[in-house]
Amino acid sequence: MGNGMWKQEARDLIEEPSQSNVKLEDQRPQGSSFSIPRHAWVHRRSEDFDSYKYYKQQRADIVKYGPNPIIVLFGRVGLHCYNLQKGTNLQYLSVLNVDVWMTSIFSYCITLEAMDPVDNSIYEFKAQVRYAVENIDCLSAITTRCRLKPKTPEEEDKYYLWNKDLVDDFYKGDMPEWIREDALTGSDKLQYYEMKDSDLEEVQEENEWLHLYAELALFKKWRSNKLGALETAKPFEMKKIVVETKENVESKKKLKAENAIFYISFKTRCGRDCNCIIRKTTDGKPGHFLLKLSVSC
Repeated sequence: MGNGMWKQEARDLIEEPSQSNVKLEDQRPQGSSFSIPRHAWVHRRSEDFDSYKYYKQQRADIVKYGPNPIIVLFGRVGLHCYNLQKGTNLQYLSVLNVDVWMTSIFSYCITLEAMDPVDNSIYEFKAQVRYAVENIDCLSAITTRCRLKPKTPEEEDKYYLWNKDLVDDFYKGDMPEWIREDALTGSDKLQYYEMKDSDLEEVQEENEWLHLYAELALFKKWRSNKLGALETAKPFEMKKIVVETKENVESKKKLKAENAIFYISFKTRCGRDCNCIIRKTTDGKPGHFLLKLSVSC
């Protein structure tokens, strides 16, 4: 596939993943020091594909070897989308199974277990997440379905294609540059909100998804060949978080706005300083949510 076509598909992220039989490559993290047999974390399709045996083997592999860290990362992205839209705080527990399509983008259908800390109830949760690296500096991740199981017949029928035309023009185009020094005091200051030091101390517990954004930034920077290093880089020290919105809404509400741009400075446990920009948008449909990010470390 030509580079131009690859970039176009990655940029739009609206074409539905092909349902045709596709043989996918080994999805294990490269350079892993663990002795994992080749059948684990491999997603293959053939004409005699048996879905029952496939998922049975897959669940056994996940129990024995653990899920691919990439699947966990994007499963949590889907859970974050659901929490943001539903006002819940479901927490990731484990991956149950996953199906993968790969064209010029990666498409995941992930089923996981999540817990509601309010009453410790356990739910099965399903998310469809796609991601692509548009160029060396930018990654896009989109959710097109996020919901609990079991599903009602009505929920089963509700599926919407991503419509990029419904995204506000303010949040389209190239990613913005790092925040200007006078942004918080200039004429557009009402569009910005900088989290206070006391708020940053609460991020880990109350806004854990901001740490998820930092993980996505490092994933973009290091890619799959350093997923083990991603774990050793945590926990992060959040140094500065500024949120920008087109709308002039109450300061803390900017954090949960449907459309927003985040400027995040953080330090890894190893002492490495990173700056990332995350643009979060939606087309207004349930389960739809797009994160686009760039990072420098």
